[in-house]
Amino acid sequence: MIEFDPAQHPPQKSQAMLSQLVVPRPIAMISTCSPDGIPNIGPFSYYMAITGKPMLIAVSMGAVRDSDGAPKHTYENAMASGDFVVNVTTARFRDHIETVGMEYPSDVNEAEQVGWNLVPACRVSAPAIAEAAARLECEVRQVIDLGEPGVAYSAVHLVIAEVVWLVMDEAVCTPDYRVDPLALAPIGRLGYPCFVQAVPEGVYQLERYAWTSRD
Repeated sequence: MIEFDPAQHPPQKSQAMLSQLVVPRPIAMISTCSPDGIPNIGPFSYYMAITGKPMLIAVSMGAVRDSDGAPKHTYENAMASGDFVVNVTTARFRDHIETVGMEYPSDVNEAEQVGWNLVPACRVSAPAIAEAAARLECEVRQVIDLGEPGVAYSAVHLVIAEVVWLVMDEAVCTPDYRVDPLALAPIGRLGYPCFVQAVPEGVYQLERYAWTSRD
């Protein structure tokens, strides 16, 4: 067996191990808008659901950019406006996940770079991606700072947000709110440079049973 001691490795290596073993991870394609009115899009795979009421999610956002050590634009925008939109990453986005993940200057609109269209959200100020088959409109509720301040791959903001509105395409969700995973075709993150997509041969079902004691 191969053993790994996090204390003996730099933050980047430890995060790389997490990224290869905590898989597959859903990708939150987050759209925000700066105080100057410039839209921003970034993919975040350190992302999870928390609870149903209130409907909460958590996103781990790196505190500093690798390229210049400045704060992440998504985090700055979300803190300024108090909201953001999680556009569910599906097959429609598959070819440009890494493209919009690049660390662009703050005055660049990533949607324009890849030909995606932005539309107003229903309940929050951040824009939504028109091509998204489903989106979660979120308001920031709490931020927890973790890791070593100013250190890349260590310092993060754990952003806890409440989903205040959901929008789903009729092609992926029934009127009684049952989402078809194959119609949605979500994409997950594996270790670099790999991704995974839900396809018929990769999806199976299991029944869930309640425990019944037997004498």
